Amino acid sequence: MAHDTHEGHGKTESGKLIERRFAAEPSVRSNYQALVGGLGAALLGAGAYATWIHDVPLPFAPYLFGIGTLLLIVAFVIGSTDTMPIRVGSAGIAVEQGGAPPERIAWFEVEKVSLEEGLRVVVVGANKRIVAPATHHAQAAGWILKEALARIPKKVQGENEKRDELVRGAAEHPPTVAFEPMQVTGRRCKASGTIISFERDARLCPNCGEVYDKKHVPEKCLTCDHAMNA
Repeated sequence: MAHDTHEGHGKTESGKLIERRFAAEPSVRSNYQALVGGLGAALLGAGAYATWIHDVPLPFAPYLFGIGTLLLIVAFVIGSTDTMPIRVGSAGIAVEQGGAPPERIAWFEVEKVSLEEGLRVVVVGANKRIVAPATHHAQAAGWILKEALARIPKKVQGENEKRDELVRGAAEHPPTVAFEPMQVTGRRCKASGTIISFERDARLCPNCGEVYDKKHVPEKCLTCDHAMNA
């Protein structure tokens, strides 16, 4: 059996795959972002009024446009990718990218999960880096550690006391969202290096998602040591 630490991932009754989704929690940084962005939008509105709606265009209108645009840029810079929603589930860890598909690191791709300075959980793998700051992504950070300790404990680093504190704080019933299964065709069998040409020939590790050709399935996954016949 896979390490399903909770029913927050797996399949719904309709058969769709689901994973947990965590929105960033309010922080001082996000409050500043909202304030600066709101002020910038207000100045742009005032500039539009002073230029096109007022009877006579006001001479300071260009300055309103300039300052308003600058403030919106500053607000955009303040809001970085570590404030985007994070997903955690059987397919790994993913960070949403607005309207684009989430950037994902599958469990079999993870090189390390570290707790840096007790302030943020960092997942590194597949030439990607996903950060879950404990300040405004405590739930995501807790669930990343919880899942990683169950699936790939040898790759988890960090201070045990703070790590355990984050895990204990992970909510029992976080929101979930459906996702599409990862494509297996085109990937190489971990054991033989054979390219998987047909989905029917693939066998996935139920714990980390590593792929094997059906003719070369080991007793234990070569990536996470999970029993392949479990």
